[in-house]
Amino acid sequence: MTVSLIRPTTSSCGAWRGEMPIAAARRYVRGPGNSRWHRPRAGVQHTTGRVTLDLWCGPFVSDAPGVDRLLYADTVPADEPVCGTCEGRALGAGQDASPDGLPDLIFSPRWQAPPRLCPGSRSRTLWDPAGHSHSAGRCLACGDLVAVRAIGRGYSAYGAGPVNHAPGPELVQPCPFHAWHRLVRRESSLMCACGWPYELTAVAS
Repeated sequence: MTVSLIRPTTSSCGAWRGEMPIAAARRYVRGPGNSRWHRPRAGVQHTTGRVTLDLWCGPFVSDAPGVDRLLYADTVPADEPVCGTCEGRALGAGQDASPDGLPDLIFSPRWQAPPRLCPGSRSRTLWDPAGHSHSAGRCLACGDLVAVRAIGRGYSAYGAGPVNHAPGPELVQPCPFHAWHRLVRRESSLMCACGWPYELTAVAS
């Protein structure tokens, strides 16, 4: 049996090198140096064949060709210990159904909630003019037609961009590693600054 993993979103600024997020994994995992079973939180498949699993308690374990293999299990033998932090956090996140008698649990992963403001807000590059108007533009991050204003004030003002606005219905899909936090325009596409292509979303010419 597998459980769903969350996206491996991070504030790290590393470049994307072809790694792909893992959507699901076995419920329990144990590395050769672990004293107990852990629960996987997020995972990455590397182009070299190595698999890295982030654990709910904080560290990560890795499974690569030529090294001691990880152990996986759906249930843990009764005489073997389980990491309480992993188990509690996985339960609180809804990775498994909550047992009867527990209150409603809430989990809001850092960096992964849809943004309150569109990432194209106040960007000098993530918009195109709307026709002949100089006061409105098409936000490339969400597709909305919004007002365009100068960015900055006084001597620090230069360039223009869309005013702060809520994301429109066509908001680009998030990078699994950096969500919407590093959205940039690269020639004819929107990309994450790490190199993730955002589904190769075409920018209207």
